[in-house]
Amino acid sequence: MDTVRFILDGKLVEISDVEPTRTVLQYLREDLRRTGSKEGCAEGDCGACTVVIAELTGDELRYRAVNACIQFLPTLDGKALFTVESLKAA
Repeated sequence: MDTVRFILDGKLVEISDVEPTRTVLQYLREDLRRTGSKEGCAEGDCGACTVVIAELTGDELRYRAVNACIQFLPTLDGKALFTVESLKAA
């Protein structure tokens, strides 16, 4: 996938040349310096890296809590992402 587009805090984010195995947690912490989501186990067990992803399913917006340490960045394409920092901004 060449470009990933998603919504973060109500703004469109567009990232080019995304590595398919780069995680959402790596992107948040390394690129955006959003350090509210932590890497605890790096296996998706502890929940320290939990973020919320919203996706349009039919006529409804569906929210899911996911572990950012095992969620690959390209899977955000066409979705909305909410982090702990998003709550502070609201």
